[in-house]
Amino acid sequence: MDFEKTKAILKNKLDRERYEHSLRVEALAQKLCKIYHADAAKAQSAALLHDVSRFLDRRGMLEHAKKLNFNISALEAAEPKLLHARLSRYFAEHEFGVTDPEILDAIEYHTVGRPNMGLLEKIIYVADHAEAGRDHPGIDGIQKLAQQSLDQAIARSTQHTLKYLQENKLPVDQRTIETNRFYSKMS
Repeated sequence: MDFEKTKAILKNKLDRERYEHSLRVEALAQKLCKIYHADAAKAQSAALLHDVSRFLDRRGMLEHAKKLNFNISALEAAEPKLLHARLSRYFAEHEFGVTDPEILDAIEYHTVGRPNMGLLEKIIYVADHAEAGRDHPGIDGIQKLAQQSLDQAIARSTQHTLKYLQENKLPVDQRTIETNRFYSKMS
């Protein structure tokens, strides 16, 4: 992948905030790759493209997912933003030519996670949730944990996500609960 060309496309496709977020995810992913001896080029691809579908608004996400015959859950229909990870996987594959299943899985599972993620999936999940621009309560602890244990960072991140959703009476994706249970047992 030509990373400079990809960045130029993303800079034009995404709004400034989302583009800068993607660059911060890329930076943290690269740092985590050094710590955990992961493939930096794969992480760069996944980090840059993890939110490529976020140029769409909620209605656009839902319409695209329907056109692509995605199996859409009731929760995703009610909150189409949850579709962005699967849509980003689709765009990474069909618009950017990504064929590596490891990269595609890292993109698809960066939001809600899943039990037993691979190393690249963990790195992109944590990098997305703990990049330097995030300022939610507990972020400092997640950032520090990420340098010691990705599993612990995922457990803490999903715990914070679930608490936030519950406190704000927002719907909770079952996959986030499953991810939390799995990584809470692992750490």
